[in-house]
Amino acid sequence: MKKKILFIIYSIQGGGAEKRTQKILENLDRTKFEPYLCVFHLTGKETLKENIPFFHISTKLWPASFFLIWKLIKLIREIRPEKIFSILWSINLISIIASKLTNTPIVINEANTLSASIKRYYFSSFRKKLICTLYPKSLIITTVSEYVKSDLIRNFKLNKDKIITVHSGINIKAVEKLSKKYNMENKNYILACGGLHWRKNHNLLIEAAEQLKNTPLIILGTGKLKESLAAKAKTLGVNLILPGYLENPYPYFKNAMFFVLTSFYEGFPNVLLDAIALKTPVISVDCPGGIREIINNGETGVIVKRNDKQALANAMQSLTENPDMRKKLAQNAYENLTKKFTLERMVREYEKVLYL
Repeated sequence: MKKKILFIIYSIQGGGAEKRTQKILENLDRTKFEPYLCVFHLTGKETLKENIPFFHISTKLWPASFFLIWKLIKLIREIRPEKIFSILWSINLISIIASKLTNTPIVINEANTLSASIKRYYFSSFRKKLICTLYPKSLIITTVSEYVKSDLIRNFKLNKDKIITVHSGINIKAVEKLSKKYNMENKNYILACGGLHWRKNHNLLIEAAEQLKNTPLIILGTGKLKESLAAKAKTLGVNLILPGYLENPYPYFKNAMFFVLTSFYEGFPNVLLDAIALKTPVISVDCPGGIREIINNGETGVIVKRNDKQALANAMQSLTENPDMRKKLAQNAYENLTKKFTLERMVREYEKVLYL
């Protein structure tokens, strides 16, 4: 008999966690699973390739969490799933409470370095206590990297035996196909991709790029720091290009000299997989997250010290001047990706968890 699985996430449209959830939904074995999707927020741009029952619950009432729990309980009782799969910590807390009140087993997914993430919120110590109290009530906790797993064990005192790491995966053929949808006139540029906000630390990248003024820097994404980043680049003489959010960014990835990640923290940065799948070499700062689970420094990419502008500039300069090194790093990383980070492997691993 097929297992009914209710997936719960804030939105299906957006960053890495949202795209990963969409890929899992679209590729689950339909002979074993009957997936349903519940979101708390609609953008109007939602598209799912498969015919998946889709539910939207939201509220303008306060406190929002209380009313979302109540609505979620009603939905669970209507669908009667065998299991719930909840994604991202704020949604997980709501989903766990609803699951306990409906006696429905729940698997949760943590996609970020949580100890770093919650520091940005008001009442972070209270939120931490909620996580420490509620997360153990889940059947299984899945994490996107071993780093995130160790963070939960070390900083939230969670039982390691309940935590399973499933690395993200990518559909290489699909990405390659999308990368050919339009042509890029300029192919001698440095690329970054991510929301234009504090966590991505694009300021560091612009400061490092000052030493490569003849090389354009393209940052894909939108956010409230757009104007300040543009102003900073202008002051430093950096040729910064901000195309905004693109539904298909892959031609930019394919044609870049290399890709750079400068985040303050990550969970498991899918954008590195995007670049590697298109044989674009990668540079990353050594931030909290699964960076070293993707990059073997000097073999499949370059890792530099966090917040070290000069070290980053030196690495960027080195790759700019050394096409043979770029080719070697890209090929090594691609071969590693085909063994460890495929979409098929990721989906099969989640299926094993959901079938327990």
